[in-house]
Amino acid sequence: LEIAMAEPPASGDSLKTIVLAVPGIEVHVSPFGATLVKILVPDKHGDVDDVALGYDNFASYDGTEERPYFGAIVGRVANRIASAKFSLVDEDGVAKTYDTLVANNGPNCLHGGGKGFDRYWWTVASKSEDGTSVRLTRVSPNGEEGFPGQCAVDVEYRLEPDRSGNGNGATLHTTMTATVNQPCPVNLAQHTYFNLAGHNGGVGGDSEIKKGGGASGMKKITAMDHHLRVDADTYTPVDETCVPTGELVAVKSTPFDFTVMRKIGDLLPPKTNDDDPTGFDHNYALRRYDDDAKKKETHVCAEVFEPRSGRHLEVSCNTPGVQLYTGNFLGGGAHVGKNGAPYHKHQGLCLETQHFPDSVNQGDKFATCVLRPGQTYVHAMKHRFWATKDD
Repeated sequence: LEIAMAEPPASGDSLKTIVLAVPGIEVHVSPFGATLVKILVPDKHGDVDDVALGYDNFASYDGTEERPYFGAIVGRVANRIASAKFSLVDEDGVAKTYDTLVANNGPNCLHGGGKGFDRYWWTVASKSEDGTSVRLTRVSPNGEEGFPGQCAVDVEYRLEPDRSGNGNGATLHTTMTATVNQPCPVNLAQHTYFNLAGHNGGVGGDSEIKKGGGASGMKKITAMDHHLRVDADTYTPVDETCVPTGELVAVKSTPFDFTVMRKIGDLLPPKTNDDDPTGFDHNYALRRYDDDAKKKETHVCAEVFEPRSGRHLEVSCNTPGVQLYTGNFLGGGAHVGKNGAPYHKHQGLCLETQHFPDSVNQGDKFATCVLRPGQTYVHAMKHRFWATKDD
């Protein structure tokens, strides 16, 4: 393995992709942002498509305009920190306020600020000889984006084939760990947008090209066409800037109810203001996290199904919440994806497992995301893919 340095390529557009593969899945990883560039899985006919939204080149991933964070690890703190500031008690028992964070989402700090973990070149620390796993590392220095202390981060992607013997499916394991030398909030998230019909909505996909045909006349599949179940009875409502109000509200009899699998587009939340593009961008409080004995265990938090392809995605995690985002702000010239595919509003959906948004400022209501020296942050995820034929 040629160890990749944490520096941009000389050409300015190479993603230095590392390819991992086992039967049932192939994943392309870039050290830039520890990004999942491609996830290739078969549909119900055995045809393979890339189900992760993304770009073909480094320049697009590094762009700052209408940044979608395709496939990246986001941090030091994923999601929003209200008013781009927080307070915490240091190791000497002194309360300190940190108010120099970058407000890059209205008044709030989003996904680490102006240049979060998604816009740095990570070091490739190791890769397995069998090509099934890769480990990437990065050290965020004291003061980066206004956060206190040094934060050392490690991310491993590992593939596992289906163990049932029928070869139908495979699992992507993601493990994120971090340590700090000063108290600091840490909340990493894997920010892949999925479209199980193919990143281009199943129109002109790789499998169609291989067949020598086109997808003319085929409906473009969006996030709204996917079916979803989320293992949560409550969610965190938000204010006009998408910061949680501190409440936990029951999903029953609301558009947020995914306790049984249903089509996402059948019932949408009402607009919060005139600029609201409609769709979901909300955090769900996962059921089993109330059980202290199970907090560190990995449990299924969501399942997605796309009927035309027959593909399923099951997401597991050990975090208290998961953010459902349906690509509400995608669209326009800034979002021309792989192979020139235009990405429109609701092109894909994210299931970002996480601590609750703004939990650093709402520790009296939500599980804290503050990490202290001597502690290790561990965030474990699984993405299990498989396909089923029509009944």
